[in-house]
Amino acid sequence: MKNFDFVKNTLATQRQAVVDALKTDDADAQSKAFNDLFAGIQEATMEEAKAYMDKFGNDYNDERVLSERGLQRTLTSNEKKYFNAVVEKQTFEGIEEVFPVTIVADVFKNLTTEHPLLSRVDAVATGALMKYVYADPTKATAFWGRVPDDIKQILLGAFKSINLETSKLSGYIALPKGFFELGPNWLAQYVVTTLQEIMQATLEVAIVDGNGKEQPIGMTRKLSGSVDGVYPAKDKIEVTDFSATTLAGIHAALAKAKTDNGRVAMLVNPQTYWSKVFPKLSFQDQNGNWVVTGLVTGDEIIESHAVPENTAIFGVPENYFLGVAGDVRVTRYDQTLAIEDYDLFVAKFFGNGVAKNENAFFVADLAEMDGATIPDLEGKADVKKTNNLGVPTTEPEPETEELP
Repeated sequence: MKNFDFVKNTLATQRQAVVDALKTDDADAQSKAFNDLFAGIQEATMEEAKAYMDKFGNDYNDERVLSERGLQRTLTSNEKKYFNAVVEKQTFEGIEEVFPVTIVADVFKNLTTEHPLLSRVDAVATGALMKYVYADPTKATAFWGRVPDDIKQILLGAFKSINLETSKLSGYIALPKGFFELGPNWLAQYVVTTLQEIMQATLEVAIVDGNGKEQPIGMTRKLSGSVDGVYPAKDKIEVTDFSATTLAGIHAALAKAKTDNGRVAMLVNPQTYWSKVFPKLSFQDQNGNWVVTGLVTGDEIIESHAVPENTAIFGVPENYFLGVAGDVRVTRYDQTLAIEDYDLFVAKFFGNGVAKNENAFFVADLAEMDGATIPDLEGKADVKKTNNLGVPTTEPEPETEELP
């Protein structure tokens, strides 16, 4: 059995690879990244199940035992009914029960409490609602004294609606042959983990730089001037330091736009953080100790691989609305066999996102800022991985057809 910490670390690397691939137009790279992620999720779930089998024996699939030990979530009655039906039929297709909205709600809850960026944006699980109304933070929605005569027009300008049906996210659920035999609880956990990984990677990229065409409009995009549904990128502000004067200019712009209604955050790519931000915030005190300080404006620094390198995004994250509906449809992927020994299904759910105001976020260009020199990375390894101790070989992995 593999070390579970190693498996989780590998999964984190695979998750990052998906984010990096989604920032490109390389379909092959995206397909490979998702294939690797599915394999990682399967391995993590199977390793966890094996560990519980060894520890609890015949109780490894006892929901009460696992729940009491905090090892698995307790399934609701609807979830039990749905996943029992799936296990019985050995497929997600043709199931009369509706996919439980509580699964999506739990996935969304996990993301919005554990993820640095998703926990700050105004993320809402809308349930069955396909349209949602949010308020522009710069507009008045309440008044002292007499109600204005033009209240209708004022409210129409203050409240905006977003259609979740315009953006559909499709993600593959790759089930290893025989996985149904683990039972409904482990199947539910596998589905939850898969949906969470898919949503984390794809939503993060969409929030930051979605172009608006059948996907959210990201923080780096203008809210006007779309061409064929694609919204143009915001103009960048050239920033060469993090001095009080430089950051004050950005904060003044947020104040002028009335979008400084919360704690401002600076979003940067982790590579940019270490090469540009960290050196600017580090200094040696009189005792010779190194100290890392924060930005003079007190902005929270949020690292995200979805942010382009040498770029920083300034704004109040709560001024970005993200809605995901609970209506999930799972169908069999019956086209070309993409992964050997897997049953493939496609989970489709609806969601959309947009900045609440056109001046909610400002984008800075850090390309001309002095920074650290990043060593070149090595090329792709050709050493074959093995689960057994011994000398690794350079025998190439067998090729598999990848998802389109």
